[in-house]
Amino acid sequence: MKVEIKKVDKLKRILKAELSGEDFINEKKTAYKEIGKNIKVAGFRAGTAPLEILEKHHSKALKEEFLHKMLPIYYEKALAEAKMHPAGLPRIYDVELTDTSLSFTAEFDIKPEVELKESDYREIKIKEKKFEVKEDEIEKVIANLKEGIKKTLDKDLTDDELCKWAGYANTAEFKDAVRVEISIEKLRERRKRIDSQISQHLLKAIDVALPQKEVEHYHKELVNREIHNLKLRNVPDEDIEKYKKEIEDKLKPLAEDEIKLYYILEAIAKKEGLKAENNLGEVVLGFLLSVAKYE
Repeated sequence: MKVEIKKVDKLKRILKAELSGEDFINEKKTAYKEIGKNIKVAGFRAGTAPLEILEKHHSKALKEEFLHKMLPIYYEKALAEAKMHPAGLPRIYDVELTDTSLSFTAEFDIKPEVELKESDYREIKIKEKKFEVKEDEIEKVIANLKEGIKKTLDKDLTDDELCKWAGYANTAEFKDAVRVEISIEKLRERRKRIDSQISQHLLKAIDVALPQKEVEHYHKELVNREIHNLKLRNVPDEDIEKYKKEIEDKLKPLAEDEIKLYYILEAIAKKEGLKAENNLGEVVLGFLLSVAKYE
């Protein structure tokens, strides 16, 4: 395979690949024969028509199926040969398939190289905010529970009746359980605040050149997800269309930040030798919190 790479800008690359020779011809023949097993040819049982007959009568179908099956494989081989690491999907064009050769062009962004200093991500200052569960918070939960049950039973419950309704022997045990539930929710919120502090620090401290096609693809995914959620909430289509531009504008910075943060976390994992193939965020954030400074 002959591969040429052209650098367009910091991240964008254009790859031109050409395959020819005996190996390619044999691969093409083998693939055509496999594809031909599913093509009906008059006068032949399925899968028995000679290759020359298949090419004579079904040349277009053979070419289309061959390219559909093999072009992604040849693209990956070309990337490996050129030692390229793309970000997102490519735009493949100028595809030309002849009896003896195949050529194509692929345009894509490469993954950005993130330059890190340990001071960028070690000893990040975390502003700790202590929490407590106040009595009025417990009473508010109890009042809401009573209101919800009243709609079902059409009667007011005493505290003693409510605690038994919830499966507790007495009011003290029930209030302790409510206190635990509120504590758990406050702990979740605390972790969200801390994670946000880490993320905002990284986004501000570290520069990353963003692959625009990847950002565009992810931005579109976020917008579609938001529109889907609005439809689940029975928001009318005309209202969704009316505010679609506002939704797109709101989610564009989020898409950029999340793509940027991904590459930062990936770079930290690599620099620190962290094994985080399947849970990058969890592993790297855990590491960053272990070396953070709590104030």
